[in-house]
Amino acid sequence: MAKLAEVVTQTFRTITPDAISERLFKDPLDSWWHEYRDELLESNYTGEVQIAFFIASFAAMGKVAKVDGRIQESEVALASSVMDHLKLDADQKRLAIRLFNEGKRSDFNLDVVLNRFHRLCRHRASVLQVFMEIQCQMAFADGGIGEKEQALLKRIGKRIDISEAIYLRIERRVRSESAKSAGKPKSAEKPMSLADACQLLGVSRWTPRQETKQAYRRLVSQVHPDKLFARGASEAEVAEATQKMQAIKQAYETVLRARKIFK
Repeated sequence: MAKLAEVVTQTFRTITPDAISERLFKDPLDSWWHEYRDELLESNYTGEVQIAFFIASFAAMGKVAKVDGRIQESEVALASSVMDHLKLDADQKRLAIRLFNEGKRSDFNLDVVLNRFHRLCRHRASVLQVFMEIQCQMAFADGGIGEKEQALLKRIGKRIDISEAIYLRIERRVRSESAKSAGKPKSAEKPMSLADACQLLGVSRWTPRQETKQAYRRLVSQVHPDKLFARGASEAEVAEATQKMQAIKQAYETVLRARKIFK
C-alpha cells in the first residue's frame, strides 16, 4: 500500500495545473468556432470583432427563427437582407447559411456561442446592440412575436449583458418599424421614463447637476458617430451610435426636465 501511495503521489506531482485545466476545462466550442473563423479569414472577412459578430448573428438568427416551430419565408428573406447589407460574397453567404441552419437545430448550444461573442465584443456596446436589434427583427419578421420568441430574446439580452432598458427600447423601435412595414398605424413610442434615463446615464435622480452633465458628456464622447467613423467603424455601427447618442440626449433632457431645471 505504501508503494502504491508513493506511485499515486508521484503521478499527481507530474500533472501541472495547466495540464489539469486543459484536460478538464477546455472550451468545447474552440474547434467549431475556429473552423468558421478560418473559413471567413480565407474569404477575406477579417477582424476579430467582425468575425465574432458574423458567427453569433447568423447562428442566433437561426435559433430565433425556429423557436416557434418552423421557418417562415419572411424570416429567410430577413436573413438574406442581412447578408446583402453586410455585402457578403458567395462563399461568405454559404457560411452564413450554414450557421443559420446549425442555429435551427434543437441541440444547438446558443448560450455557449453567446458567451464567446460577449467575451470578444463586451467593450463594443454598439456591436452588441446592433446584434440585439437583428435578433429582434428576426422575431418580428413573421408579423408578430410570441411567448417563446420573447423569452429567447430576453435570454439572449442577458447573455450579452444588454440592460432591460436598452432591450425594451430596441424592441419598441423594431415593433414600431414592423407595424409600419405591415401597413398598420405606427404607435407612438412611449416617452423615456426617469428611471430609464437615469440608468442610461449611470446617475440617480439625486446626482448633482454638474456630475450629471459630466456623465452625459462622457457618454456622448464615447459614442459620437464621427469618432467611431474615424476609428474605422462600419456603417451599421455608426448608424447605431447615432441612435444611441439621440437616446443619451433624450435621457439627459428627461433628467433635467424632471428636476425642473431644463432650459
